[in-house]
Amino acid sequence: MLYDATGVRVLRGDQGLCGECMKRRDEKPKSLGRDHPTIALVLLLSEPRYLDAKLLLKLVEKAWGKQPLSVEGKSPLLTIRADGRTFLIQNVDSPYFDEPQKVAAEMRELRLRKVIAEHRAWLSVEFVESTKPQEPGKIYQLIGKLIAELCDSDCLAVLAPATGAINVYDDEIREGLCHQDPAELLNNFIHAPAVNISQADPRMRQAMAEAKKRWPEFVDAFERRSAEQLFSIRAPFGDGSHTEFMWVGVTAIENDIIYGKLGNEPVHLRGMNAGETVKVRVTDMNDWMFTEGKGMRGGFTIEAIRQAERGP
Repeated sequence: MLYDATGVRVLRGDQGLCGECMKRRDEKPKSLGRDHPTIALVLLLSEPRYLDAKLLLKLVEKAWGKQPLSVEGKSPLLTIRADGRTFLIQNVDSPYFDEPQKVAAEMRELRLRKVIAEHRAWLSVEFVESTKPQEPGKIYQLIGKLIAELCDSDCLAVLAPATGAINVYDDEIREGLCHQDPAELLNNFIHAPAVNISQADPRMRQAMAEAKKRWPEFVDAFERRSAEQLFSIRAPFGDGSHTEFMWVGVTAIENDIIYGKLGNEPVHLRGMNAGETVKVRVTDMNDWMFTEGKGMRGGFTIEAIRQAERGP
């Protein structure tokens, strides 16, 4: 069974990648040197990407605006020079990790496990040098804006090699790359973590029993809800081959049926997407939570999931 928790801000922890997992990129030209910590972002791709100097130049101008710059080289290595800064672009048609299946097997978070196992290529933007002192935060912001322009439907995840921080790619990540500090963005696992945990796990059984026992609290609060409050329940969804327990943003409760919108993107289920309208029988509900001022009530299974995410 899969249980994924929402509303939980999970720091990188086991979602990060240890140094020994990283691919050594010895093909990098030695002439570029390395007198600073790596400042780079990597896109894990589902298939090899076509990228030449002319196309890259257009994307750089879109990301950074019109300015004197040059783009040289061809895949797998291209170089950008702009405002005294030099960046290296690597567009490689092989997995980023030397042993992707081994790395994937060590990931507790199931979405990350899936994308690491399935990616077939990678594309990176790395800061190399500058003619004047640079703030890492500013460089990361420049790289983030360019990476956002390089994002497409083949993107699976975004990785910061310096820290091992990694996040599954989606539109929210792309937007964050344009407007936030990418290093901070990727250090926080913004997606609801999905981990394996048995339905028979005593921690989960106790938490689900508590949620069902206290269900009237949710109904009472929902009937008296204010416009700014958020209400969610969790329930199982299946396609015959997989079952995933996901959160639903509640919009109505009528005749023991809960109506709402799916709050999670499924890991394995086909034909379902976050945001679509669903209905759940009250008897199938196994957890609930709602906002109350600046706090939250409910979420009984969250701590059990956190413990499972950390491992035995």
